[in-house]
Amino acid sequence: MMDMRLATLVPRLRCPVCAGVGMDFHGQGRTGTLVCRQCNAQFPLRDGLADLLPNGTPSLTVAQLTGQWQVTAAVYERWWRTRALSLLSGEDFPPAREIGLLLEALEPTLTEDGLWLDAACSTSYYGRPIAKRLLELGRTGSLVVGIDLSWRMLEEARAYAVREGVADAMLWLRADMQCLPLSDASVSGIACGGSLNEYRDALTVLREERRVLRPDIGRCFVMNQLNPPLVIRLALSALGGLTFFTRQSLDEMFTAAGLRKLTAQDFGYLAITVLTA
Repeated sequence: MMDMRLATLVPRLRCPVCAGVGMDFHGQGRTGTLVCRQCNAQFPLRDGLADLLPNGTPSLTVAQLTGQWQVTAAVYERWWRTRALSLLSGEDFPPAREIGLLLEALEPTLTEDGLWLDAACSTSYYGRPIAKRLLELGRTGSLVVGIDLSWRMLEEARAYAVREGVADAMLWLRADMQCLPLSDASVSGIACGGSLNEYRDALTVLREERRVLRPDIGRCFVMNQLNPPLVIRLALSALGGLTFFTRQSLDEMFTAAGLRKLTAQDFGYLAITVLTA
């Protein structure tokens, strides 16, 4: 028998091979095989983690490559993530403040069951509080899907979710954000925490997020880094493959992707933007 929340996702999946919408699931609970109804491509699912990269890991920037390492997955949230916003903003910015802004932005999307996307999720730092809120609201037909290129990060995300008691409301896909394995207008809310600077083609990713976002109640919460001083920017761009934005270039990119800005708050080198379709 298929897991109830997996049943929420399967009809909304889009095959990364042929772009056909809808898959069948063969297995038990959250372990088995996802099979495309059109091209018969098969993707393994194990304990809530599915691999939807049929051609293996795509070309990675240095920043993305480090995310593949076990040590990075282990220390990411325990050391770096809880300090990141205070460092970027130059002020006290504890995790509770960040998560509060996230949930406030997505609150209008939580009025009914649906699908939420934790984009380039790493350890599901954003996805877990969304899942917790959905459980508090009794949204038993809702699901948070975490997508990342790193299998190590996804395993760490699942472990955190199990410890926090929210794993039942979550599933994870190893997939490419530049070609989301989700159908059009299938997602109520998107959370994107810090990954926009790491993409090789951020505009393509944002267009994909616009494609899957529901045009009626959909909300997209984006946190990213603005232009640091020139020397730091040049070093991180050369060594890490990171891309930086001014607020103007960021807003222009959102518009080019078809996303409409609802609110924008900048704190030092930190930008937080809430968008809709």
